[in-house]
Amino acid sequence: MRELAAAALFPLLVAAMAAFALWGSTAQLAPALGLPPDANAGLVTLAAVVAFYALVALLERAFPHRGEWARAGGDVRTDALHLIFTGPLTNAAFDATLRTGAAAAGAALAARVGHGLWPSHWPPLAQLALALLVAELGHYGFHRLSHEHPVVWRVHAVHHSPHRLYWLNATRFHPLDLFALIACQSAPLLALGIDARAMLAYTLFAVVYGQLQHANVELRTGWLDRVFSTPGLHRFHHSTDPREGNRNYGAILIAWDLAFGTFFRPGGGAFAGPVGIGALPRFPAGYLGQLAAPFRWSRIRRENEAVRRDAA
Repeated sequence: MRELAAAALFPLLVAAMAAFALWGSTAQLAPALGLPPDANAGLVTLAAVVAFYALVALLERAFPHRGEWARAGGDVRTDALHLIFTGPLTNAAFDATLRTGAAAAGAALAARVGHGLWPSHWPPLAQLALALLVAELGHYGFHRLSHEHPVVWRVHAVHHSPHRLYWLNATRFHPLDLFALIACQSAPLLALGIDARAMLAYTLFAVVYGQLQHANVELRTGWLDRVFSTPGLHRFHHSTDPREGNRNYGAILIAWDLAFGTFFRPGGGAFAGPVGIGALPRFPAGYLGQLAAPFRWSRIRRENEAVRRDAA
């Protein structure tokens, strides 16, 4: 039963997420509840979050990948605060600042070339696939930069600070890091003139896939590792060893890692090492400490160097 579940769960979950995204992009929940139409996207997104976050959390209990990752280590409160505050507030900041400008740039570009650039006539599933491919290129570029540039790494380090992987720490991001990622993913789509339904479908899929990618669920993904940034691939990305951690940058797809030579799946099997930041094992664990971390970087490094000296 466990082996069958490990082989079937990932494709079933991805198919369910895609089906929900396509359904949700046309669903009208707000009118049915007597709410204004502007509330519809938020309601559908909330429904996706409640349904799929709960499902992945239950699957972690039923089919855990690593037993030690199933035990909370004082991290749930911090991750919950990131879920409640960091994500919604950062998305709101993007909507209030860059969204309108990116959409206006798309309209101006379409007027200049004489037609819309987004293939709105394509089937919805094909539009979702294209949206993922375009958004993932922006994600790949900034994500790789955040690992290779020391200043940008200061904000991205928050995401790599957990010492275990489970569904909720997919939401652990510094607001500056998350804002840049949202911009790099969404602005190109808006500049291409993506229509509202295709954009909502992309958003719905992206907002739930991260929980699956970080899930502590036993999965066998096989050839799908060449299509998606699967949990098995992403665990290497969270390794304390930079030779493994600076690979597999994709958030949903692995296409750009394959294209640019950062794909990593060794022949030795599943990732079995520790996760976290090897050079900073005592990274701030609290929510406010993580928000302040990029601005206290020198002090954090000194404190961790002292810990390593004392341990030696």
